[in-house]
Amino acid sequence: MNASSLRISKLDGTNFHAWKFKMQMVLEERDLWEVVSGEIKAEQCETQLDQATYKRKSRKAMAVICLAMEDSQLPLVRSASGACDAWSRLEDHFEKKSLANKLFLRRRFFTTMMEEGDDVLEHINKLKTLAEQLEAVGGSTLESRSDTLSWELVTSRLLHEEMKRKEQGSKGDEASQGQAFITRDNQRKGRPVKKSWPCHNCGKIGHWMAECPSRIQENTERHRPQRAQDSGDRYRSQRANVAQEEDSGDYLFSIGETTSAKSSDIWLVDSGATQHMTCSKKFMRNYKGFDAVDVHLADDGIVQAIGSGDIVMSMKTPQGMKKGVLTNVWHIPKLSRNLFSVGRFTKDVGPVTFTKDGCYGEAKGTKWKIGAREVKGLFKLQMTPVAPEQSNAAKSSGCQGGTKSYLWHLRLGHIGHDGLNCIVTKNIGIGIDISSVKKWDVCEGCALGKQTRVRFQSNTTARTSKLLEVIHSDVCGPMSMATFSGKRYFVTFIDDKSRYC
Repeated sequence: MNASSLRISKLDGTNFHAWKFKMQMVLEERDLWEVVSGEIKAEQCETQLDQATYKRKSRKAMAVICLAMEDSQLPLVRSASGACDAWSRLEDHFEKKSLANKLFLRRRFFTTMMEEGDDVLEHINKLKTLAEQLEAVGGSTLESRSDTLSWELVTSRLLHEEMKRKEQGSKGDEASQGQAFITRDNQRKGRPVKKSWPCHNCGKIGHWMAECPSRIQENTERHRPQRAQDSGDRYRSQRANVAQEEDSGDYLFSIGETTSAKSSDIWLVDSGATQHMTCSKKFMRNYKGFDAVDVHLADDGIVQAIGSGDIVMSMKTPQGMKKGVLTNVWHIPKLSRNLFSVGRFTKDVGPVTFTKDGCYGEAKGTKWKIGAREVKGLFKLQMTPVAPEQSNAAKSSGCQGGTKSYLWHLRLGHIGHDGLNCIVTKNIGIGIDISSVKKWDVCEGCALGKQTRVRFQSNTTARTSKLLEVIHSDVCGPMSMATFSGKRYFVTFIDDKSRYC
């Protein structure tokens, strides 16, 4: 008996899955598999003849297995007591049922992709091999529901798709060759491949939901710039104005229709919004931009928030006109209306109640009307945003006794008293509505701008002059992923002089 007579590739450590199946066939053909698989055990042999037969078959099977292995793999079975023990050792070594091995094979299974131009059948066989290896170590491919997907269904669909594309390629449609896994190809010149399942948007067969003409038309109309039409009518928005926060972003859901063109001065009371939102930042203070955050509309449209800031609002209360600040207002340029979030107001200020004619806010025992019912059930906010310059001017006037000199000091970049007086007396400024310059109190901005921070104290600690004289040590852990041996901590030792770890 020699290895060549087996006519199978030797086990080299990388081909155990295929080698295992071939070796099983060889042992089956030589009537030795029942000894290797453990179907017949030594303790089951009652007579001496049966025991002698079992030992002879075990030695013969052991020889067949060892002769089909490379020299580098023989240490795995060299100390085995028999063929059954040798087979179990090989399975334990190459098909170890550990969590790390399961995760490794599952990651390979789900990340294996078909390259352009590859054969579909070869790719399917590769996936089947990975699935069998995963099942051998006790894992699962987590296949989808049996009533919708199965290996047989996926295989037949893919092979059928490949056959159709090959036929189209032979007729001159070169753009569709070798793309068995591409479900949408806008660059093909020939007749597109018909799909056999319905669209989830309109229910018609022949296209995906992302390619649905009705859905594309709706999104185009919604995102079309709002401008005057040739007939003089303005584009009217029919969309939603309620936001609800989700893990994947913020969503806008419809509660009614708006009846006029986009205006940055109109605010609607929104009982579902989680944030105050505005389409214009001209009234915003302390504006801070951030990475775009997707806000999903009810019809699958998407707008983006690109920043946030504060807006000063003027409102009528029982004590007269008061000013308040809406904090953390999101800036969404493509939003059709400004949204006043009831949820945010309730969290920051106080409760809000709705009646037939309007909605009312309450804080510290004071109740006032914040919104009036408009047409089609919408509530319009009865607050007026205050421009930043107006707010700053009022603040400046209050801090400095109402002098316009200090206001022009701020407007002209914190110009000094003598410089401002020179501009006024020589009449070299345009639009400066003061006849004389009055002294103002200490300007906080000027005072802070002329100060310097105390420098950080330099590190005067000297390094050691000898190796291993001082060792810095630290323990890191617990780590989220344990090692193969179950360890979750590691320790570092760093020499102070050499900085070697």
